[in-house]
Amino acid sequence: MFNRIKLRLNEMKTINQLIPGADAQANALGEETAGAEHYVLAALELEEGSAKRVFAALNINAENYRDAINKQYDQALDAVGIDAETVSIEPVTSKKLLPVSHPSGRQLMKSLHALKKNDKDRPLLGAHVLAVAAEIKHGVVARAFKELNIEPSDLKNAIQHELKAHQ
Repeated sequence: MFNRIKLRLNEMKTINQLIPGADAQANALGEETAGAEHYVLAALELEEGSAKRVFAALNINAENYRDAINKQYDQALDAVGIDAETVSIEPVTSKKLLPVSHPSGRQLMKSLHALKKNDKDRPLLGAHVLAVAAEIKHGVVARAFKELNIEPSDLKNAIQHELKAHQ
């Protein structure tokens, strides 16, 4: 029983780092609401380091992932005839009192909650965030992984290896 309480407190601590971290990542990229890609970036900043280790196993890091996100925005601008070099992305300061996520961010958090319902014996980790993100088939997260030439099976294997280390 004491372990269950300890795990719940740990999960609350992680969530209290993850949500503001995702907001900060979104704001730094000029967006007011955090999408799934920002939650992945926030997971890479968690102190426990599991998401970083998964990325390291795939020979990538947070900067590579951020660059893959930015490349998508550049390509989208180019597709509508705007030279991405002429557009500057300025960080924003959000004035919202409560965190409000982009639909992809809300879906990631719902999926993370469902995943943790079935994985009650270990703390919430950044690797769990990546596990949920790895299931996303469309959108910025999926395209960033594709841009980085990350095979879904390789990502899932690296995540499973990391999660097994925390049993």
